[in-house]
Amino acid sequence: MKLQNGGMTVQQIRKSNLIMKKLVLSIIILLLFSGFAFSQEIIDQRAATVNLTKPEIISKKQLTQTVELLKQNGIDKSEMEVLDTMIGDVLLKQGAERENIKVSDSEVINAVRKQLGNASSNMTDQQLKDLVRRQTGVTWERYAEKSKATIELQKLVQKVKSKKMSNIPNPTPAEIKKFYDENSRQFFIAKMVQFDHIFVDIRMLSTKEENDRARERALEYERQIKNGTKTFDQLVENSDDTSSKYNKGSFGYLRIDDIQRKKLLGDDFFDSVFNLKKGQISGVIKSNMGFHIIRMNDIYDPRILDIDDKINPESDTTVRQRIESYLIIKKQEDVFKESVEELVDELRKVAEIKYYL
Repeated sequence: MKLQNGGMTVQQIRKSNLIMKKLVLSIIILLLFSGFAFSQEIIDQRAATVNLTKPEIISKKQLTQTVELLKQNGIDKSEMEVLDTMIGDVLLKQGAERENIKVSDSEVINAVRKQLGNASSNMTDQQLKDLVRRQTGVTWERYAEKSKATIELQKLVQKVKSKKMSNIPNPTPAEIKKFYDENSRQFFIAKMVQFDHIFVDIRMLSTKEENDRARERALEYERQIKNGTKTFDQLVENSDDTSSKYNKGSFGYLRIDDIQRKKLLGDDFFDSVFNLKKGQISGVIKSNMGFHIIRMNDIYDPRILDIDDKINPESDTTVRQRIESYLIIKKQEDVFKESVEELVDELRKVAEIKYYL
């Protein structure tokens, strides 16, 4: 696991933890079969019947299909394990109905917007639905049904297990330190540089003559700096980078392992930049976007961050704070998982369940 933007993300830390098997199994079944009703109308051999608030059938065909699909997703479970999970899903669904838990369409929309983050901020509801369909390959109706079931489960647990969910302790300093000691190698920051640049844009140029003129313009800036006619700071005012020209030409920070920006700017640009010395002003360097003259301000060597280091120079968040945030989420997930399991066990005791295997 390596840091992104100099910091270890929650998603990356999660990869080092064991999968919560029962909960994951339940979620996958929910995603695969949320739209598949467990009804008595299906003419098939029964695997089980469940009756908390109403009788529902889990057929042998449904069970076999679910076991097969789970295997295709890399999860190998016995029929009985899968059946017990399917029974649990029916109990939770009926439990939500018994508690009169409702989920509105707007709640589903808002939940999906939250998942997508800033990418959905300017989208209409219809544009959001179209995006979901393109990215997932399923209809909005089916995706919304999955999301609705997930929200229902969250609401049910919050209502029935409110005391347990509201008394989750924060991670202690000892827990944070222990996590850092066990995972310190994962808090690695690659070589990073910070520089200013004068930029001549070629992205909208189509002819060789236009590109040659742009290159000559950059070379003229280089000559003026070398012969002292103008300073770097004076020439920054002529830069085509409108986002940086009013900030002394600041490009910001660039990491040597930033694959996305390397594709954008080009391998040769990266090689040239990371071979500069601190304080050096380069000659003309070509990227996929144009020509640059660079003033190297800072070079950060690769290293493992200490627990109280910032996750990157541009952030106020420290490694300690990032670990604390992750452990809070981890504790919430663990308590939620325990609450779901407890709730299923409690519902089993009052429901009528029959096995036919």
